[in-house]
Amino acid sequence: MTIIRDFAERCRQGLGELGMTAASRHEIVQGRALAARTVSPDIATVETLSRVQELTGASCFTSRTPDGSIAGVIAIIPLRAAARSQLAGGMFDGITPPEELVARPGEPVIAIYGWGMAGATWRGRATVMAGAVKLHREIFPTLPLYGRAATPGGERTLLRRIGAQAVPGPGGLVVAQPWTPARRAA
Repeated sequence: MTIIRDFAERCRQGLGELGMTAASRHEIVQGRALAARTVSPDIATVETLSRVQELTGASCFTSRTPDGSIAGVIAIIPLRAAARSQLAGGMFDGITPPEELVARPGEPVIAIYGWGMAGATWRGRATVMAGAVKLHREIFPTLPLYGRAATPGGERTLLRRIGAQAVPGPGGLVVAQPWTPARRAA
């Protein structure tokens, strides 16, 4: 079982291997602006992103270009058991996620919601895509990864690279089941 304290530490270490760091509030503002520009303006607010980052300590991460500007952002939400019914029905609210579903320090994490990713550069996009794959296959291979694709690139990453499948229901949610040894061999 993954506990949120371990979750945060593993995220920082694993994504850190790709050059990503936990985002400060200022970086969340910049990253959200990047995502609104390159993905869609219909995404979580800075306040929502910052609140979940504060609750978990490991929801928003950035990578930087050599000159220090933001190259890419990735945002995830560790979820507690109370999220199961919304996930199973395909109706998890990814724009304004209910705080009572977000796992906090000391609590078990039952799934990860891939909240979003965006890149300002080719390398930034490649880094956040690699981060999504690494989260699913290496950092948390025993947890399902849920998400919604907002762009064709996001859809390719979720469906082809990560192997997600549609969750029944009207919400457009997809899930990549845990990365088991059988899936690794396939």
